[in-house]
Amino acid sequence: MMRLMPDGSWDAISPQADWERIDRTTDAEIERQEIADLVEDALELEAGSLTALAARLEVSPASVRRWRRGRVMPSMAHQQRLKRLFAAL
Repeated sequence: MMRLMPDGSWDAISPQADWERIDRTTDAEIERQEIADLVEDALELEAGSLTALAARLEVSPASVRRWRRGRVMPSMAHQQRLKRLFAAL
C-alpha cells in the first residue's frame, strides 16, 4: 500500500491489524455490523433509496437509518424480512 504524503510524494506502508481491538469485539457488535452491511447492500440494489427499502420492509425510513448505522438491531421478524428481501433482489 502507498500513502500520499503532504509534500505530494508517495510512501510505502504496510497495513497493520489492531488485534487487541479485534479480540475485544463482541458477538453483538459483529451481529450489528452484519445487519448494517446487509442494509447497505440492499440499499445499493434499491438504487440507494432508503425510503423505497423502508417501504418494502414495512418500516419507517428512520428505522432503516438506525439499522444502517448499527445503533439499533431490527427485531427478529424484521431481520428475517430483510434477509428474504435481499435474497429476492
